[in-house]
Amino acid sequence: MLRPTLFLVSLGAIARVAVADAPAPPKPVMIDDTCVDRGACKTKALDHFAAALAAQKAGKADRPLRIAYLGDSLTAADEIVHGLREKLGKVLGAGGPGFVHAANPHPFDQNNAVVRWIGGGWTVHGVSTAMPADRLLGLGGSAEGSGTIRFATVAPVRSIDVHYLAQPRGGALAIVADKLTVKVDTSADTKRSEFKRVELPEGTKRVELQASGVRLFGATLEAARGVVVDNLGVVNATAKGFATNIQPDHLRNQLAHRAPDLTIVMLGTNEAEWLGARGPGMAEHEKVFGDLLATVRAANPDSSCLVVSPLDQMDWRDPQFQPRTSVPAMVDAQHRAATAHGCAFWNLYDWMGGKGSSLAWFRRGLLIKDFQHPTAAGAALLADALYAGLVR
Repeated sequence: MLRPTLFLVSLGAIARVAVADAPAPPKPVMIDDTCVDRGACKTKALDHFAAALAAQKAGKADRPLRIAYLGDSLTAADEIVHGLREKLGKVLGAGGPGFVHAANPHPFDQNNAVVRWIGGGWTVHGVSTAMPADRLLGLGGSAEGSGTIRFATVAPVRSIDVHYLAQPRGGALAIVADKLTVKVDTSADTKRSEFKRVELPEGTKRVELQASGVRLFGATLEAARGVVVDNLGVVNATAKGFATNIQPDHLRNQLAHRAPDLTIVMLGTNEAEWLGARGPGMAEHEKVFGDLLATVRAANPDSSCLVVSPLDQMDWRDPQFQPRTSVPAMVDAQHRAATAHGCAFWNLYDWMGGKGSSLAWFRRGLLIKDFQHPTAAGAALLADALYAGLVR
């Protein structure tokens, strides 16, 4: 949180910065849809998503179109994610909230497609907060203990797929919906990821998990068709956190089971605060970012992957109030990593106006006073742009 005295200094500095208000970002959005085959370029990074989108539009798909959106607080707030979810839903139909963490990995994480109640005694871990020693965190978080977790969805869903840890001395789990009760024994000789999918009665909007001595990662709630956008964003998350705080094989297993048609990776908001434009820190960022993309691609090698770059940031703590030089360097590093691992790339930094554009966005009411996070209007603009780029 900004201290008032610091923010007053920053406001005074704003008037002295010679950065012109940027015009509205250009349309259409240009996504670098990299060639995957490196040869005659017969296959591009977004080809699978385009085919899955077309099949869903034509009514030929046997499941919802799935997008997994992995990121930090910009994603965790669910404004950008939910905006994309709603825009696609108007075309394809609502497919449900998709994957939902058993408990918020960070207290400020959000998901507008579901309401969750938690009762009992749970130890909650998250990729940016407290990690269990075994680094088995599902898709970014876990809840271990005994109690009840209830999900209420905005629209009816037809299935629930519970992600949990099978382990020695694992306890009992019951999945309850209306008159349906399915019991699951989570005990096993060794620790391993397990999943329990249950078909739900038509019209189901409430599901309850009753657990005793169980580690839960989360649950996927889906309709038969439509579109789902999983919010896998965690406040304070970093590329290094996702790449190292979760065992890579475990994360790969979780993503492979989820089988998204498109995985979006949008990280860098936090790293921009401390990384230098050059040097070992930026080199490490490119490596760990590449490691994370390697895990994403290994999980679903035939699906699509898209990297969205960080936004421009003004450094309000700098007496000269200058744009952070780490951001363009990070954009270049992430672009190289995306190309190396067969992911498409959207240069959001360039699209919003480049160096110093966060000040112009702030003046237009599109960013809040930290010059990092979008307002509701800014998030809507980003969601609209991402939608336009994906369905072009």
